[in-house]
Amino acid sequence: MVGYFKLDAETFADWGVDFIKIDGCYADVELMVNDYIKFGEYMNRTGRPILYSCSWPAYQEYDGIIPDYDQLKETCNMWRNWGDIEDSHQSVVEITKYFSDHQNRIVPHHGPGHWNDPDTLILGNYGLSYDQSKSQLAVWTVMGAPLLISNDLAKVRPEIKELLLNKAIIRVNQDPLGIQGRLVKTVNKIEIWKRPIMPRVGHELTQAIAFVSRRADGAPYPLRVKLQEDVGLSNSTNIKGYKVYDLFDAKAAPLLVRAGSTFETRINPTGANLYRFVPQFGTNFISF
Repeated sequence: MVGYFKLDAETFADWGVDFIKIDGCYADVELMVNDYIKFGEYMNRTGRPILYSCSWPAYQEYDGIIPDYDQLKETCNMWRNWGDIEDSHQSVVEITKYFSDHQNRIVPHHGPGHWNDPDTLILGNYGLSYDQSKSQLAVWTVMGAPLLISNDLAKVRPEIKELLLNKAIIRVNQDPLGIQGRLVKTVNKIEIWKRPIMPRVGHELTQAIAFVSRRADGAPYPLRVKLQEDVGLSNSTNIKGYKVYDLFDAKAAPLLVRAGSTFETRINPTGANLYRFVPQFGTNFISF
């Protein structure tokens, strides 16, 4: 590809390519940024809308270089921030930890047209249990990560296929606000991830909340959290409560919880629960 950026970009456009990911294997970390920018310019000149995925942050981070995210947003539609994912729960946990450890630095640069990318979903391969598959999907959804599937579709088990085709979860992931969620607290090795999403009710946004277990106990772990102090939900006096939808169980009736109260759930070992908390206002909120 070196020396043929213009020809390659025009060829890909002629082929009707919709997505181009350029890696950085064996490239010079000091020179790769200019090459990414140059290829992006040639790609834009073709006039074809092509999603451009870059990898220069991952290589720079490993060398202790903080990427220029303003340059990234001008050049790329999405970018790999860290190492390659492997078909294991440990790999998912390690990548998730990178994103939570650095969320204050990277979250502000995530949004429509320019996305942080923790790498592909590995649901449907061999390394994750069913509960671990729910865990990766929940965290990737709350982070607003691009959902690219890396598996053999012909061999995906029915229960994993059901996860991947869950419309309520896809809707949260594809929320038009494009805000990346954050890890807000860890309670007894249960991570609480929160993301503002649509719809807006009054002056308050709905919240997608994942409870992600990093426990290896042999049974579901009961968790009781305070909505304001632990989860970080609004303390507005106008909010009477929340209607809570279980995104992994479409048949479950929504729960009603009072603002400022507690919320209880049970999370399977190395698994996750994912909910949508919709604010409720006024006297129509049912008391209990």
